[in-house]
Amino acid sequence: MERATKAIQQRYRIIGRQEELAKSIAAISIDKHILIEGAVGVGKTALGMALARYFNRKFYRIDGDERYTDHKLTGWFDPALVVAKGYTRRTFSLGPLTQAMTQGSFLFINELNRMPEGTQNVLLPAMDERQIIIPRIGTIKAEPGFLIIATQNPEEFVGTSQLSEAIRDRFVWIRLDYQTEPEEQEIVKKETGCKDNNIIDIAVKITRKTREDPDIRHGASVRGAIDITELVQRLSTGPMLNHDSWIKAAVMALATRVELQDRTTQKMGDLIRNIVISVLEKYGKEMDMQTTHSPSGTAETKNEKLPILGPLQGMKEALRQGNLARAVHILQGEDDSVSKMLLDEDLFKTILDSVEHSEAKWPALQLLSMIQGNSDPRRKRIAKNVMNRIIRRIAAHLTARGIRHTVNVDVPFQPGLEEFDLEETFENSLGKSLLDYRDIVCIERRPKEAAYSLVLDASNSMQTDKILIAALAVGVFAYKLLHDHYSVLTFRDHVDLLKSMEDRPDVEALIDKMLDLKPGGSTNIQEALEKSLEQLEIKRELKRIGILITDGWVTKGGDPIKIAKRHPELSVIQVPIGIGGGDSHMCMNLAKAGRGRYCHIHNFYELPRAIMHITN
Repeated sequence: MERATKAIQQRYRIIGRQEELAKSIAAISIDKHILIEGAVGVGKTALGMALARYFNRKFYRIDGDERYTDHKLTGWFDPALVVAKGYTRRTFSLGPLTQAMTQGSFLFINELNRMPEGTQNVLLPAMDERQIIIPRIGTIKAEPGFLIIATQNPEEFVGTSQLSEAIRDRFVWIRLDYQTEPEEQEIVKKETGCKDNNIIDIAVKITRKTREDPDIRHGASVRGAIDITELVQRLSTGPMLNHDSWIKAAVMALATRVELQDRTTQKMGDLIRNIVISVLEKYGKEMDMQTTHSPSGTAETKNEKLPILGPLQGMKEALRQGNLARAVHILQGEDDSVSKMLLDEDLFKTILDSVEHSEAKWPALQLLSMIQGNSDPRRKRIAKNVMNRIIRRIAAHLTARGIRHTVNVDVPFQPGLEEFDLEETFENSLGKSLLDYRDIVCIERRPKEAAYSLVLDASNSMQTDKILIAALAVGVFAYKLLHDHYSVLTFRDHVDLLKSMEDRPDVEALIDKMLDLKPGGSTNIQEALEKSLEQLEIKRELKRIGILITDGWVTKGGDPIKIAKRHPELSVIQVPIGIGGGDSHMCMNLAKAGRGRYCHIHNFYELPRAIMHITN
């Protein structure tokens, strides 16, 4: 095992990964299919390809996405040949799965959990019984040596879905984490050919720091350090590398590779800039004072002078610099002078202009929510409209990268559609000397319809920030299910129906209702689930799913477990609404009774992402 591991490292220039290679070799030696899980850029594909080459197997690679169909995986009949010769083995083109099976090769599936569930299920008989049945062709059996190596990103990454239990049961699992700092330095040196170890060291440190920053959801992989190393050498204007070069190179290399937290108060460029400066400071480099004092300088430098100003001057300065987090901080220490200040019409317009053009959406929402309390009805309405617009932008951005389940539908011929229903097309062409376009039947993938009922606990201490997050979560839910049927209910000691299953989707109106939410009172989960079930019964012909968001404390009504059992499917997201974190035992039992999923989030800010995860 040790000799094989070293051989793979030397032949295919794999740095480190001794343990992962040893595990993979052990699995392949006993014909076990391998699922490699890890973040983007940790070397999943490189590891899989190195294993295939080492074992001298032919290698078929496919990249999973939501458009990848089962026909692309197994194979397809050639339409023209079928019309001329009928359904025969010669008119069938093998797909990558059937090619790998018949040749005893490796099938490498990159990002398996981005594939539709129906396509994933085609793999089951091939993995389990080493054969699959192709209609009109018969059974295709796997030759010795056939093996599947698949990769997946962790489920928290957008655009992914959860693998079914049946699929996961057929794999052995290997986790790939980020490599050690010395290994990443060696990778950068190998990939760039850079001879300056100082440059490599700084680039790697900058990249690794993105994985630790609390304002970043997903940090950059070693690819970021590779690009920084190459860019900083090109951007340097002199023999000594200056701070501007490092900042420019880091922003170029990292801005597309890191994902900010939804609640961050910093712009992407400023955040990366601060990371670069903090790394360079540790190296004892002399700071470029122009960089520090520029309009896009660090947040700390901007904030240092503000506390000596009065509330009005501090607010104006914070807005001038685009530092909305500082403006929020000033309002949190509100006194009579601040209340009077907010009556100023010019300042109100300045605040609206600042939040509209700010990249820091969360402090913009906080600021708008806080000024509502000191505004007349006209200004409250204006501020609320801007809040609604910002929430919809964030929600649309989050859901635009999510995965949607689809179903195949037969449609008349359309240019651009790749798949055909050959059986229908063949029957339409019988008795005709020429095939007409009107005889061709295409297969179109359309979103799979379902009915959802979202039930949100609005009791206890659902204060300002939580209302904003709840409104964003409902916005994410509405955009994600824009082509489905859904209802939205909130509950305390009574239930409010914000959107019925029969109402037309109106995301703007729905978010308005959420922003008007008046939380408080007791918690009647039983009544809420009864109303949810009534809504789901309206769409009995569709798959029906209830989603309950609560902390689990029951303070009114009967036992909600009984009504949960009557749901076709009920998933539960436990959130920290009240004190003590909630009743996990109740939440888990509700999900179990409803045959759904249970998700416990310890930070209310994660609620929109949790809804994305549950609805995938």
